[in-house]
Amino acid sequence: MYDTRFAVPGDLGAVLALLVRLQADSAHHIGYLGETLGELTEELAEFEPDWPSCTVVATDDNGRVCGVLSVEVDVELGRAWLHGPFVDVPVNHPAGSRIWDQTADDLYQTAKPLIGEIADRELYGHTDHRRLEAFATRHGFSKGKPSSIFVLGGDGLRSLLLREAGCPRTGPAREMRVLPTDAAVHEAVAVLHERCFPRTYLSGASLVDGSTERTVVVAMDGDRVLGYAAGKAQAEEHYVDFVAVEPDLRGHGVGAALVTELVWKLAALHGARPQVAASILAGNESSEHMFGRLGFRLHVELVAYRSKAA
Repeated sequence: MYDTRFAVPGDLGAVLALLVRLQADSAHHIGYLGETLGELTEELAEFEPDWPSCTVVATDDNGRVCGVLSVEVDVELGRAWLHGPFVDVPVNHPAGSRIWDQTADDLYQTAKPLIGEIADRELYGHTDHRRLEAFATRHGFSKGKPSSIFVLGGDGLRSLLLREAGCPRTGPAREMRVLPTDAAVHEAVAVLHERCFPRTYLSGASLVDGSTERTVVVAMDGDRVLGYAAGKAQAEEHYVDFVAVEPDLRGHGVGAALVTELVWKLAALHGARPQVAASILAGNESSEHMFGRLGFRLHVELVAYRSKAA
């Protein structure tokens, strides 16, 4: 069995190597962590105030890092997210399941001081990761709806970047804006976000205040907000995580225009990336069709587990 402890800065290389090693073997069902070491480094660096302060690791008798669990806490929302647990156990090991289960449980127990009294906890994983599903059940997490990661690269991405992204003009003259802009637009985008994505990991206020370093593109009809798309630049890809359109305008091309404009803005602001990824809640057929028409393809399906206390 492994010993668990809080991470130290010197663990960074071993943690990244562990994640890359596990992701490379599909039998571990790691899901979607990013495609390269650079992207994983960036994701770890996003934790505040520094990644070791919110990470615990498991080590073997030789001190080699064999497991990791990171915790992200939003005190304002009263929510916590678990990134992991990731455990390196040989797939065909006769006691592999027992070792994985005990190590995962020990990592979670060690990390509890980082979570404090926050009862609303969530973790994500591959839909085929049965050990993670059993871990979630043991610790009182309920299984949510799956979500799909769609990706676009190569010629499809180049074609999208060359496309005219103007908002469809089926009525009065329409335009695209990029936040920050005036306060009324900020408020309208925040309200639309809360209505379309209730209890998600990012509040409407945080979306529009610039604190998350996301780029937010807004479709306008005069003073009216028709919809928005939000995303960010990562080490090896641009990521679209929110697209919302007012109900009476869905199906008229506004969402596709927003995604196209967002991808172009991200490339202009942060430089080109070889791939764009987008997360879509499973069963959202209209969004799946929209991204499909833009050339995106299904990459992986993930599922969220959320604490029953929430």
